[in-house]
Amino acid sequence: MSVRKRNEYLEGDESDDEIGNGYDSEAEEGRGAIANKRRKLDREQDDPSDISSDEAEPPAQATKTAPTDSRFDVSQFLAEDEHPTSQISDKPPKKKSKDLKAYEAAHKKAKKSGVVYISRVPPFMKPQTLKHFLEPHAPHGLGRIFLTPEDHTQHTQRVKNGGNKKKSFTDGWVEFTSKKEAKLAAEQLNGNIIGGKKGGFYHDDLWNMKYLRGFKWEHLTEQINNENAERAARIREEVRRTRKENRQFVEDVERGKMLAGMERKEKEK
Repeated sequence: MSVRKRNEYLEGDESDDEIGNGYDSEAEEGRGAIANKRRKLDREQDDPSDISSDEAEPPAQATKTAPTDSRFDVSQFLAEDEHPTSQISDKPPKKKSKDLKAYEAAHKKAKKSGVVYISRVPPFMKPQTLKHFLEPHAPHGLGRIFLTPEDHTQHTQRVKNGGNKKKSFTDGWVEFTSKKEAKLAAEQLNGNIIGGKKGGFYHDDLWNMKYLRGFKWEHLTEQINNENAERAARIREEVRRTRKENRQFVEDVERGKMLAGMERKEKEK
């Protein structure tokens, strides 16, 4: 029995008819997926238990304990706010600078010091010699010494007349490290002879001194600065007045010359 073979050309026509009828496998698959998705959405709307179970899952995750980090621990800041003074008291005090320490030491030293005024310094006595005679009366030591030199004109006149060429001083101030020693020395030495070696140049001279209560060395320097400023002001005033007089004299001379020239011209006319 002979087997009937299918005609390939007829099969080709059938496939063309299927295509012509609009059959497309990919389109059918897309429509099927859309239908499945719609059915799924309908089921979710009909069964709200699925949604509630999905929404209940995030709080379960939130209940997990977060990892602790020391950078975000606020407990230590709250403890600092409750006891702020303990933190400050534990800090070591700031160290004072060397300049501040030196200033405080100098101020304390000056506060304990005392000044003695010598109204008459023996002739030709130098500051070193004065210090030599006063050191035995100052166990804690002497400070600064200032002696007022004599007037330059007097010194020049004395030397011109053949007198002593040494410098002489009129009065002075002596600083004692201890004000008690300064006061005691002024009381004991005032009106007494200087002493020293018998037959010495200053043996028979008398002390003329007084303790200045409440007077400090800075007051003396301030007074000297004021006197120097007054002296400089007087000198500037004298210079200004001299310049003004010279300028006035020159103007008068020029005015006289001008008037003399005008008179001469009038006579010539």
